[in-house]
Amino acid sequence: MDLKFSWDLFILVFFVIISSYSLIIGKNNTIKVLLGSYVALVAADAIGGLVSHYFMGTQMFVAVAREAQMPGDEEAVIFLKVLVFVLMVILFAVRGAFVVDTHRGNSVASFMLHLVYSVLSAGLIISTILVLISGVSVIGGGGTVSEALTSLTDQSFLVKNMVYYHKVWFAAPALVFLLHSFVGDRLES
Repeated sequence: MDLKFSWDLFILVFFVIISSYSLIIGKNNTIKVLLGSYVALVAADAIGGLVSHYFMGTQMFVAVAREAQMPGDEEAVIFLKVLVFVLMVILFAVRGAFVVDTHRGNSVASFMLHLVYSVLSAGLIISTILVLISGVSVIGGGGTVSEALTSLTDQSFLVKNMVYYHKVWFAAPALVFLLHSFVGDRLES
């Protein structure tokens, strides 16, 4: 069997890993990861914007980027955004200072809802990383799409669709959580 590495395969494996992890940690912790992902997304984008505004182009920043073997300032800011996002998601998942406590039904509906949250968690995290890699600001808009992401979208159907439909991945978890808040107890009983 000849298995070739592709970005579609990488995205699919990463999606399955995040979804599986979400199923293992339970519905409440999966929702906690989702909420933490939203906070991490905003914080990473804001921190990247602050670093870009105040430090990009300075001798210190250029020296740090060169030392980290980044090809340029913009790539260093993109790397910083992704790093902050991933670290914050992990920290929120492990040590987040908030508790999610949904109905603990054992019905098929409860499992299906958990499955939906797991898929949405994976989609949100992967889509966020891809959007951050693009170099476009989620908060302020604008910016130019990085060459790295353009290259990936040309090579990968999944990357192209994850980026193109990123607003769906950003909105869907919040909408499902809101719907769950209104009808969850009746649905899971």
